[in-house]
Amino acid sequence: MQWRQWLVAAVTFFFGFVLGWLIHSSVGLSKGFALKATIERLKSDNPNRRAEAALELALNPSSEVADELANLLFDSEDYVRLAAAVALARMGEPAISPTLKAVKKADEEAAKNPNQPYYLPGQFFRQPRDAAIFILTQIARSTEGARQVAKLLESKDPLEVIVVQQALQQVGATALPAILPYLDHERREVRFAALSVIGSCGEKAIDALRKFLLENVGKPQNLLDQETKQMSVYALGNTKSDKALLVLKETLKDPVLETASWHAIGNLRTKGAKKFLLEQAKKFVKERRDPPPAMISAIGSSQLTEAITYLRQWLNSPDPRVQEQAAIALGAVRDKKSVLAIMSLLQAKDVGLASAAATALTMLADPQSLPALYKALERVKNPTDIQVVLNSLTAIQSINERSSIPVLEKFLSKPNLPEIVREQAKRVIEYLQQHGRM
Repeated sequence: MQWRQWLVAAVTFFFGFVLGWLIHSSVGLSKGFALKATIERLKSDNPNRRAEAALELALNPSSEVADELANLLFDSEDYVRLAAAVALARMGEPAISPTLKAVKKADEEAAKNPNQPYYLPGQFFRQPRDAAIFILTQIARSTEGARQVAKLLESKDPLEVIVVQQALQQVGATALPAILPYLDHERREVRFAALSVIGSCGEKAIDALRKFLLENVGKPQNLLDQETKQMSVYALGNTKSDKALLVLKETLKDPVLETASWHAIGNLRTKGAKKFLLEQAKKFVKERRDPPPAMISAIGSSQLTEAITYLRQWLNSPDPRVQEQAAIALGAVRDKKSVLAIMSLLQAKDVGLASAAATALTMLADPQSLPALYKALERVKNPTDIQVVLNSLTAIQSINERSSIPVLEKFLSKPNLPEIVREQAKRVIEYLQQHGRM
C-alpha cells in the first residue's frame, strides 16, 4: 500500500507544480490581496477549494504560508492532506520547520491516548509523520535541499532526527555529500544518525565509507573517532557486497578496527567473503595457530559449513575465548555432530565458555543435551554462574520438551533462588505447558 501512496503523491507533486506555475503566471499570487484571499480559502468548508488553494500556494515560499499549509496535514480529507504535502514539498526550505511542528503536534495528541492509535481518515498520509517524510524527501532531492535537511541531524529532538533520517534514507546515495560531513561532528548521536542514513545506501555508500575509513590512517584519534570508525566498518558489512570486502581487508590491518572488520566480513555473507574466511581458516590450521575469536564468530555468522572441521578442532583450544566462539559458530551452522562435545563445556570453570556452550545448545535444540542442561542448573549455587543458568533455561525452552516441566518445578522449589532465575524458570514452564511437545 505504501508504494501506491508514494506514487500518487509523486504524480500529484508533478501536476501541482504545473498548476502552481500556471496560476502564478496568470493570476500573480504574490500580490498581497490575492495571497490573503487564497490563504483564507484553506479554511473553506469545501474540501475541493481547500485542496485547490493549497496547490495555488505552492509558489509562495514563506513561513506564513507554510504554517497555514502545515495545518492541512491534519485535514479530514486525505486528498487535501496530499495537496498540502505537495505544496509544502514544492516550497522547499520554508516548509521544513512548520512540517516538523506538525509532526510534534500529532505526537503530542497521540500521547494523550496511548492505547488508541492516532490515524486520520482516508488512505493517504494518515499520520502527519508520513506526510513529513514525503515532504522532506522531495526537498532533499536537490543539492541545497539535501544540505538543509541533513542539518537537522544536529537536532536534539529525537523525533525530528528520526523523521529526517527516514527522509534521507528515501533519497539514498544522492544525499551522501550532504551527510558525510556529520561523521566528524562533535556529538556522538549526530555521527551515528548520519551513519544510519549512510548505511541504508547499500553498495553506493562503499566509496564514501572507504574514504572516511582510510584517509586518516595513522593520525591520532580520540575515543569517539575510533567508535565512529568501528560503526562505519559495521555499515560496510551491511552492504552485502564483495566490493566492501576489499575495504574490510584493509581495515583488518588496523588493530582498533580488526574485531569490527571480522564481524563485518561475516555479515557480508557473499561468495567472496566466505572464500576469504575459508582461506584464513585453512591458513591458521596449517600454521597450528588459533585464529582471532572474532574471525571464528564471522565464520558462524556467514554460515560457512565448509569450515566445520576447523571449528571442531578449535573447540579443543587451550584458549577459552577461542573455544567459546567455536561453540557458538558450531551452533550457528547447526552441526549436530558437535552436540556431545559442546555439552561437556557446560561444566567448564570459565563462566563465559559455559555460557557460550548453553547458547550453542539453544541453537542446536537437540533433546540429547537435556540431561547436561539440567545438571548445569545446579550451578545456581555459585552467584558468578547465574548467566550459565539463565542460558541453560533458554536452551531447555528451545528444545521444547514437556518432560522438562517436572525438572524445572523441582528446581523452583530450591530455597534462595535469585529472583531473575526464578522468573526465567517460571516463564519456561509456562511456555512448555502451552507449546511443549509430548
